[in-house]
Amino acid sequence: MLLGTFGLATVQLRNILERRGELALMRAAGFRRRRLASMVLAENALLLVAGLGVGVAAALAAVLPHMLLGGAHVPLGTLAGLLAVVLAIGLIAGRLAARATLRAPLLQALRGD
Repeated sequence: MLLGTFGLATVQLRNILERRGELALMRAAGFRRRRLASMVLAENALLLVAGLGVGVAAALAAVLPHMLLGGAHVPLGTLAGLLAVVLAIGLIAGRLAARATLRAPLLQALRGD
């Protein structure tokens, strides 16, 4: 779980760094830094929640027959806590990546594309 969480943070950072030229162009067109950061965070949060939802649905589909027929006990509190930690770390990583990218010099990012 820890490795997957750090992988998520790495993918978010790479995604934002690859889009640095696009974000710089939007900044040059008049978008405020705060607006761009909120757009990036909303996109990351949507993808993060969708990914967690798909993962939970797949896990539930795999475990549900055993829960219904075999009487398996699922520690819902622990699972909810882990999902909350993954969500929090994903949002923090997205925020840090957006902040680092939007603080980069605008002209340098525009010249890169």
